Amino acid sequence: MDKYLNRLKEGGFKLTPRRQAIIKLFLACDSHLTAEDVWGRLKKKFDRCGLPSVYRNLESLVKCGILTRIQQFDRRRHYGLCSAAHGDYHHHHITCIKCGRVDEIKDCAIKDMKKIKGYKVISHFMQVNGVCAACSKG
Repeated sequence: MDKYLNRLKEGGFKLTPRRQAIIKLFLACDSHLTAEDVWGRLKKKFDRCGLPSVYRNLESLVKCGILTRIQQFDRRRHYGLCSAAHGDYHHHHITCIKCGRVDEIKDCAIKDMKKIKGYKVISHFMQVNGVCAACSKG
């Protein structure tokens, strides 16, 4: 938990009770969640907690590298805990389509490419979906 709280501070974000509760929620669930999932759980702890506020907090946590956005087949925005060590190094994520576990992928084949088929590469996003080892056994 402390490493994530330090990331918030380093990113210039306040350590609010809601942000801390969101981080604890992701640490406890070991899966990805939608903003609606987070909101449903936070409403029980906080008297005044709106969905727009949850989205803002989730996006703040993405900006400082605590969470990552995950695109699922339901086309809703999901968020998962980024377990990568803090830093500005390039990485991607793999998500289990059965249990929702999110893991880091350190290697990227196009990280250093400046052009692809005549396009100047500005940025890229890659997400890999699969079935984790625990789900494959079952």
